[in-house]
Amino acid sequence: MSSTKFAIAADSPETVRAGQIIAENGGNAVDVAVGCALAASLAEVLMCSLGGSAFISIKLPGKQPVVIDGADAMPGIASVKAHAWREVVVPYGDGIAVNVGHGSIAIPGMLRALEAAWTHYGHMPWKEIMAPVIQMAREGVTANMTLAAWLKLAGKRIFHHQAESRKSFFPQGRAIQENDLYTLPDYDQTLEAIATEGARVFYEGYIAEAFEQEIQSHDGYLTRSDMANYRAIIREPLVISSQNYTLALNPPPSIGGAMVGSMIGMIDSRWDPALSSDDKILLLARAQESMLNLRHEEAGGHWCEQRAFRILEKAWLKKYLDKRMSPNTLHMSIVSSDGAAVSITMSNGYGSGITIPGTGVTCNNSLGEPELNPHGFFTLKPQQRFVSNMSPAIAWNEAGRVIAMGSPGASRITTTITQGWVNLAHNKLDPQASVNAPRLHVDCQDDKYVVQHEPGVNTSGLKQHFQLRAFDNRDMYFGAFNIAIRDENGRVEAVADSRRHGATYHS
Repeated sequence: MSSTKFAIAADSPETVRAGQIIAENGGNAVDVAVGCALAASLAEVLMCSLGGSAFISIKLPGKQPVVIDGADAMPGIASVKAHAWREVVVPYGDGIAVNVGHGSIAIPGMLRALEAAWTHYGHMPWKEIMAPVIQMAREGVTANMTLAAWLKLAGKRIFHHQAESRKSFFPQGRAIQENDLYTLPDYDQTLEAIATEGARVFYEGYIAEAFEQEIQSHDGYLTRSDMANYRAIIREPLVISSQNYTLALNPPPSIGGAMVGSMIGMIDSRWDPALSSDDKILLLARAQESMLNLRHEEAGGHWCEQRAFRILEKAWLKKYLDKRMSPNTLHMSIVSSDGAAVSITMSNGYGSGITIPGTGVTCNNSLGEPELNPHGFFTLKPQQRFVSNMSPAIAWNEAGRVIAMGSPGASRITTTITQGWVNLAHNKLDPQASVNAPRLHVDCQDDKYVVQHEPGVNTSGLKQHFQLRAFDNRDMYFGAFNIAIRDENGRVEAVADSRRHGATYHS
């Protein structure tokens, strides 16, 4: 057993259990993270999938941080077929309209990203990393509250349309309920093939053939050639400074990292510990309002690395702020006592409702999500990445403290991470209090800015500037801020957000 200590924060006990097994068998932080992510593809299947995307931030001791981009990508499209998808409205938040079906499926990147992380930074043999999730797929896992809640909201609308998805998510004719034991038909065989042949069998072998047959036979776009040509990309992160920490954020073509950085920069430019509670809440809301405008402007323009670095300049952000005085994802954070940190955010979109027969793999709907296609649908070139809010983040300081953090939640990803960071670094709350603190999210509805908020948010300073919409309880709509921390003395801890199921491990 390794003497290295680990802390894991994720959304499912089964996800954490897979990481624990790998840690106890001598894996390093990257091995643990990859094993957790693979387990999540079963235990948290409607939040992420091998048929979806992933971003992986890695910071190893004495090394520069990297981000592995496994975003969904555009397939080659000869002609658009209007009947290849259907629109559904999901009663989530104020209601979300998305397109689902075979014509909404983009090239998935998650497995290529996980394999790239392991190839470059892992330690254990690939088969040993795959072993826990294979066992789970054979024996079944217990459905957590997040899976059950999403099926209750979206199951009939999205996942009941196709027979293969009904077989996976409506066994015995009813939706999977919390605490049910379930598995995905044929998924153990898919995982066994990946354990033996690696990601190649998924992107070039019989699994890719199954994707092509199912999607093409229903007028979708994805082909085996699209999958074979996909590659994960290792990128240099955006790096900013805040409160004596250095933060590594997801770079372009993702937009989420720059938006987190922009909000943190705006808040830093105006922060004073002596500000009243009203003024701190108003500053947070104004930063979110400004980010919403900024995101609209940048996503609709020429979004690139040069532009991202410009909007992270604090003088520019302060000027921008002074002038104004945007579902289905999951996040896991892993740190080890040797100072390594891995932060992974994964997504299956809202789900296409399509499961590939004979594989157990459920697919993304990235082609059909309006927020991921700001220039309009079908405008990207083949293999081009979709815009993403996902921003797994890592922060560290000179004393040796390292923090892996992030959140799921579509447009709430960036605002949740920012509020979590403000609670940790600005308000000096302890990790548990930082995760538990009530949240707000600024949205634009009918050309008016609305502050949606949980109970406990002080709204007295917001009333004259924003419309307000109160939630009755803490809600998964506001993301799930999962953090893992290694302190200056090498001690590790993790906190998982109970807005979703939440699970942690400390060795």
